[in-house]
Amino acid sequence: MPLHYINELLGLPELQLHTIVSIDTKEVHLEASPVTYKQPCPGCHSEQDVKRDGRNASRKIRHLSIFGKKSYLHVPSIRMACTRCQISFVWMYDFVGPKQRYSWAFRTQTVEQAFGSTATHSAKMQEVPVSTVQRMHQDALPAESKRLTEQAWCEAQNTSGLVLGIDDFAIKKGHTYNTGIHNLRGETMLDLFPGRKLEALRAYAKQHPDFLALKPKAVVMDLAQAYHTWIRECFPNAIRIADRFHVHGYVIESVQAVRKSVQHTLAPRARAILKSHHHLLNPPAETLSDKGRTELDILLGYSPLLRQVWEWKEAFSRWYDHSLNVHVACLGFQRWCQQGESVNHDAVRSALKTMRNWEAEIVNYHRCRWTNATVEGRHNRIKAYQRRRYFMPNQTFYKAGILIECNRHRLSG
Repeated sequence: MPLHYINELLGLPELQLHTIVSIDTKEVHLEASPVTYKQPCPGCHSEQDVKRDGRNASRKIRHLSIFGKKSYLHVPSIRMACTRCQISFVWMYDFVGPKQRYSWAFRTQTVEQAFGSTATHSAKMQEVPVSTVQRMHQDALPAESKRLTEQAWCEAQNTSGLVLGIDDFAIKKGHTYNTGIHNLRGETMLDLFPGRKLEALRAYAKQHPDFLALKPKAVVMDLAQAYHTWIRECFPNAIRIADRFHVHGYVIESVQAVRKSVQHTLAPRARAILKSHHHLLNPPAETLSDKGRTELDILLGYSPLLRQVWEWKEAFSRWYDHSLNVHVACLGFQRWCQQGESVNHDAVRSALKTMRNWEAEIVNYHRCRWTNATVEGRHNRIKAYQRRRYFMPNQTFYKAGILIECNRHRLSG
């Protein structure tokens, strides 16, 4: 292949290839030099008084693979001198940084691979040391995180009818938590900060005026009192919505509590069947297969109480899906609570007490139909990232990595 075609494949217009130094089954070594004869002085930015002053040993630069082989560019390290400024400098290439052995294009490709996988996997793909990939990754994290975060905040500030999602995720289950702020309409993560107690939430709002400057139409949260108090203080006009996923979880927990109490009264064979198929009680009946519905009928036939609480759970799903407006939702919610009062079980009574206490926030779903479903999916992505990065000890890199992981698929490059 002629050298000028190889030059086009490399995509480096500042270089002119001279010869192929060597080529084997794994590597290609190419010798190249700058297209121009002189380079402007970094002090006075002029070429008139610049002259060549010899050269050092050539630089060996790893570039993108060509023909399925690792490519290395051998470029001269030319010494330059400016008679006006009385300074000396070495030729500066645009495709590689000073004193670096990997081109910018190679670093970008390697970092992009590391963002979606592990440093070990990226190192194996590029055939470089793992420590090199880790260093490149950490060098790229702050700038990429800043770029994506600024883009996400700009989008949130300019969004009409902004809907925020607030939820926490565990660093160490039961001990340490982070709180995430999400733009549900834009499907981006705006920020995260340590803690989930009211003091930590208020401190964040005080330190971040950009957050208080947002004008959300609604905010979706779970039933944590701290979140609702905080949002009421920050955005008094926003609709506070109790997340459907969390609210429905209380009802499902009641069904499973009834199932456990019924289970102890059954014969051993029936007890084993009910225990092994208890998951069939959770999803809506219409989402089950024909086999699943048949097995569910068998489970519900073990106890009238279990069937009664399951029908109460199904009525709640229908209320969420089929309430036409807020007025109809309020009436339907009261009928559903009355239906639950007929179930004689402590778990159901406890759930009903919680539902009545949060009635306004639960019904608000029918004012603005948004949930934190995308947030829960993003939490799974965060957990996968934490496992890949072994709970990165540097908090700056940890936060930057999570923001990139959650936003890079949504925001433009």
